[in-house]
Amino acid sequence: MSIRFSFDINKTIAALAFLARRPGAKLDMFLSIKRLYSADRRALASWGKTITGDRMVSMDQGPVLSTVYNLFKGIGTADHLRRWKSYFGETVNNTVQLQRPPEFDLLSEDETDALEAAQDEIGSVAPWHVADFLHDLYPEWEDPHGGMRNIDPAKILRKVGRTEDEIHMIEESTESFNQIEKMFSRL
Repeated sequence: MSIRFSFDINKTIAALAFLARRPGAKLDMFLSIKRLYSADRRALASWGKTITGDRMVSMDQGPVLSTVYNLFKGIGTADHLRRWKSYFGETVNNTVQLQRPPEFDLLSEDETDALEAAQDEIGSVAPWHVADFLHDLYPEWEDPHGGMRNIDPAKILRKVGRTEDEIHMIEESTESFNQIEKMFSRL
């Protein structure tokens, strides 16, 4: 079994907007995705789940959140794109502009702390060194040689010292949560 979280478009939008801080602010696609990956990784290591629920992958320029990456490129489900476009303008020169603030109360204090820490961590590195910095910092990243490789959250949990019993409990609780969410989505 591998850990598969359920992507949460609303929390993802809130997290990205939190990184932007104010309407009209622009978000660089590359740096925003790296910051959000770092925050998701911190959340996973700390409490066994991510902020966004997005699928983590290795790409040439480092670890990426795949759905967020696609949303920046204008790719996604109709519902996700509709929600995305209601908060962010079109991607121009690999940046999006925050049009209006989302519901920040979707984010817990721990999640905003993880986002702040990721902002500080990535912000301390020159943009042209971020990919190499993350390759070194995150051992779960594997060179995909021009493609994309899934990153199993269990691998991250092992790297941060979680036991196999803890990882198994996280897998089971995530699976239970996903099943409950699926049942409620049908109502």
